[in-house]
Amino acid sequence: MLLKTLVILVGLVLCIALVAGIGLYRAHGQNAAIIDTRVLADEPITIDLRPEVYADLPAPVRRYFAYAFNGEISVTLRGVEWSQDGDFKLPVVGQFVADGRQVSHPNRPAYACTGWFWRYGLPLIESRDAFFVDTHDMRAKLLGWMTVMHTDYQSAEQIDSLHSYLVLRYYGQAPLMPWALLPNDFVVWEENDETSAYLRITHRDLEGAYLVTFGPDGEIVSMNGDRLLMEGNETMQREVGGKSQYREIGGFMLPTRLEYRWYDQSGALISRFQSEISDLRVIR
Repeated sequence: MLLKTLVILVGLVLCIALVAGIGLYRAHGQNAAIIDTRVLADEPITIDLRPEVYADLPAPVRRYFAYAFNGEISVTLRGVEWSQDGDFKLPVVGQFVADGRQVSHPNRPAYACTGWFWRYGLPLIESRDAFFVDTHDMRAKLLGWMTVMHTDYQSAEQIDSLHSYLVLRYYGQAPLMPWALLPNDFVVWEENDETSAYLRITHRDLEGAYLVTFGPDGEIVSMNGDRLLMEGNETMQREVGGKSQYREIGGFMLPTRLEYRWYDQSGALISRFQSEISDLRVIR
């Protein structure tokens, strides 16, 4: 009797593992298709990094680009990819481990972040958070099958606020791909003082800004949002982000540790995320 029960339990576990494996594999295929068709540039883009490109910017911004570009005068690519392992702390579910992969467009706010949320040593929830300049696709599935979260906003005000946040989010991660911070249709730098500058982002009716603070070598050490915006979980919050542990990767000086904290209107901490960046590479 005991042997029969054990066989049944083992069979049940194997069935669950098979179903989960199929679900997670299917989700991986969907994410790969989205990245190929909606995130990566169709053809490689060459970006000019010579000092004359940023000669008219505020002094701390010029020092940053000289530091980050590290003597490189151009870069040709279709996108940037990196892995991210870290700890989340949320008010409802508490603290948990998350690991993921992000692929970003070279110089416009489009990206897809895919990952796993681990509990009890298992990848219980597979997630995707993707933004394509003016559309958003965020969802999370239990074992790749059961949807537990999906963005589906109706209000134009909600959508505008969310998209403003997502455009800012792309540029908040841009120290990992510093050429994306050069002036372009989305990015304008404004002077503040000798150790900081405002990074203003505009796109259609969307707007937002970071107060960017620079370290002694010229590196970006923090990017602090200037207003409350709606995140994908419908929470209005302000983002404060730290960048540290810079290393030379692929010829560029890039941060390998990112720390985020989100605050509500009263200044109370809502959630935080700290992560280590690895396997960062240019997609050509």
